[in-house]
Amino acid sequence: MKIKKYVLLMLCIALLSVSVVGCTGATEKVTEVDNNKIVIWTWDDTFNVKAARMAAVEYQKVHPDVQIVVEPKEREEILADTKNILSARVYSKLPDIIMSEDYDVQEVLSVYENEFVDLTDQVCYDKFADYKNQLCSKDERMYGIPFDSGTAALFYRIDILNQAGYSEEDMQNLTWERYIEIGRDVYRKTGIPMLTLDPTDFPLIRIIMQSCGQWYVDKENGQVEIQNNEALKQALEVYRELLETDVGVSVNGWNEFISSFQNGEVATVISGSWIISSIKASKEQAGLWRVAPIPIMKQNANAVGASNVGGSSWYVLKNSSCSQEATQFLVSMFSENDDFIDSLISEIGIIPAVKNPTVFQNYEAKEAFFGEQQVTKLLTGLADEIPAVNYGSNTYEIEDILEDEFQHVLVDGDVEECLKRVQMKAEAVVSEKSTRKLKKSKL
Repeated sequence: MKIKKYVLLMLCIALLSVSVVGCTGATEKVTEVDNNKIVIWTWDDTFNVKAARMAAVEYQKVHPDVQIVVEPKEREEILADTKNILSARVYSKLPDIIMSEDYDVQEVLSVYENEFVDLTDQVCYDKFADYKNQLCSKDERMYGIPFDSGTAALFYRIDILNQAGYSEEDMQNLTWERYIEIGRDVYRKTGIPMLTLDPTDFPLIRIIMQSCGQWYVDKENGQVEIQNNEALKQALEVYRELLETDVGVSVNGWNEFISSFQNGEVATVISGSWIISSIKASKEQAGLWRVAPIPIMKQNANAVGASNVGGSSWYVLKNSSCSQEATQFLVSMFSENDDFIDSLISEIGIIPAVKNPTVFQNYEAKEAFFGEQQVTKLLTGLADEIPAVNYGSNTYEIEDILEDEFQHVLVDGDVEECLKRVQMKAEAVVSEKSTRKLKKSKL
């Protein structure tokens, strides 16, 4: 009797085990279906976010079973959240795709290289600009798909400048001295400053510095190069003059920056080509805007009227829940689909980071919003003139120090002493980061 009960018990356990295995299989299948959802983190509703949502619509025409969710987040939030999740290895919290700004990516790849999908053999990188490919790579492997060029330009309101007696011809081949001279006159006659300046963000410093072929670090070794950086010194002096002469007006953060030109509170915007979508968001200003090259720093022998600010690429997180489908989506829409990229030229004003933009029909299109200028052709031509620099992996850390120290310049006017202090503090920060990275690699 005991033997029969024992056999019966073993049979029940066996049946229960089969049942559990079957349930587990069913649960995994359901989970797989539920996880057929690509989550994308990016920023800027009128540019990157809009592009991702347009790509989702196109992709779902062929893949209706795939759900694509675009979650807008600030650039800094994406970077911080991704780092925190990867450090903690809480992969269930990861998005599938993130956008990374070009200034940030080398640091992320150096620390979390094994956390991103290797796209080397899945994307034809010959079509993309060499400098973008370099930023997307680590140890000769490719991890990102280049998206936009951050070609800098001078965007200006021709109606406001006309009120002060200036024409389109007056805005060509400008030096910074001439730009400030015009700005002072425009402010005197209209009460409208030329541009915004954010003391918590220094994109204009970056634009001027790169137009002269220099960066916060040297090109060869990526070592901190602040104290004897002539281009940086000249950029800070221009920045100070813009503030002191009312040519520039201070704003705080992205929203104030955007609203200033959308509300007609400034006459010009000096920014990357990605700002076009935000300019065009004010449809009532159609026809009032024009585009020209940035002013040149005439005191610098290496200066040109072309630079870069921002620019970004797409990356897939290897350990996300839907990385395989996300890779297929990203490659098919942002690498292989020229018709889709062409549509982004007209929809958001993207300057594609490619070697041959003439493959796009909208390349030579005239833009009514900008007085029938061929904006894409103009900005692409400027992109070819941008000096190459080494962004390194500490751009924002160094810039944080610079922003703090520059406040002293506004009081005592001593730019050279400011740069000396920044050099010392930046070297300490970079050294500390290198030490932490070395310790982590030994764990």
